[in-house]
Amino acid sequence: MSRRRAVVTGLGVVAPNGTGKDAFWQSLVAGKSAVEKISSFDPTPYPCKVAAEAHGFVPERFMHPRRLAHRGRFSQLAVAAAKLALDDAGIALERQRADRVAVCVGTAMNGIGDVYERAHAGFEERGFQGIPLMDGIEYAPHAPVGHVSVELGLAGHAATVASACATGLDALQWAWLQVRQARADLVLAGSTDAPLATFAFAALCALRILTTWDGPPARACRPFDRERDGLVLGEGAAMFTVEDLDHARARGARIYAELLGFGSGNEGAFRLNPDAAEFALTAAIEGALQEAQVRPHDIDYVCAHGTGLPDADLVETRALKRALGAAAYSIPVSSIKSMIGHAMGAGSALQVAAACLAIEHGIIPPTINLETPDPDCDLDYVPHRARRARVRRVLVDVQAMGGTHAALALGAPPG
Repeated sequence: MSRRRAVVTGLGVVAPNGTGKDAFWQSLVAGKSAVEKISSFDPTPYPCKVAAEAHGFVPERFMHPRRLAHRGRFSQLAVAAAKLALDDAGIALERQRADRVAVCVGTAMNGIGDVYERAHAGFEERGFQGIPLMDGIEYAPHAPVGHVSVELGLAGHAATVASACATGLDALQWAWLQVRQARADLVLAGSTDAPLATFAFAALCALRILTTWDGPPARACRPFDRERDGLVLGEGAAMFTVEDLDHARARGARIYAELLGFGSGNEGAFRLNPDAAEFALTAAIEGALQEAQVRPHDIDYVCAHGTGLPDADLVETRALKRALGAAAYSIPVSSIKSMIGHAMGAGSALQVAAACLAIEHGIIPPTINLETPDPDCDLDYVPHRARRARVRRVLVDVQAMGGTHAALALGAPPG
């Protein structure tokens, strides 16, 4: 492997709290919740009534209206985020070698939302003839990367990853490897998900992972709080331009962060051990730090998974303490999901976007709704309000349903 260095030079964000990185960041720093009572369908039959919907997303701003009729929402979100990332990076694709631009878009729940429901409704009414012509390929995980490639005229390697909540980090790791191995000079990478439709929502209700909070919706997602009772489902996409450092410097690019190291952990290695999740997440965090050659006390901020699931938040706290040792108690940790919910496969990509912006602005976004701290979750979770801080190195950690966990170490721009 070459010693080429990979840096993030563009951020494209579509989130429940805003479209574009600036709206996303300003809302996070303000501690503003995007969680509301569900409006895209009637939540009355379900135990969970709230979600974080991307109401401000207007797909017609990013693609021709005629293309929207068959594209799933998760593909629409990906196209928008990719175009925002390229625009933010100031990249003119016609000036790049076409075969040296690669793309990777991940998703966890693919078209199980609107595409599946549209196809199923047609099938129930008229059999296979009632299914829209293109839906057979529009719900597939590879659909978003295909649409991004067509919209942008990309000729390089196009890939898809699907690893549950770790999807965004795994897409970025793929980009990092393409740059490090000199397979590409520029990679568009990130993840997307739009699971806010009745069947997908019902499936997650059946899994009993969604909150049943019946108070004010803005207070429904309560990571690390003693009264937390489940996650809030969200939607969105985040895409990044990842470049070779020399390539970025040659064009005078603004650099948000350097990708320093990745780690992964698999609960399968621990079989039926009741602490398998803790051990696997610990392995992911330790792997990321080792690859980045970063010591625990060099980390300035942990952008946590922090979903509000009782067991998962406890596992995450224990894994951070196991991996970081005594330094864990002096490192600020926060969960942006307290404000934007969990966008499943896109959730980790949105964490990375927040981490890059925390480095740029020297501000750590808060964990809101942390009213009654859980004594077993005893780290510094930056409750209620954002905090100014020196942020040079950030750890992003993720737990994935299915038992595969991931972590990423990010550093401030070189020099």
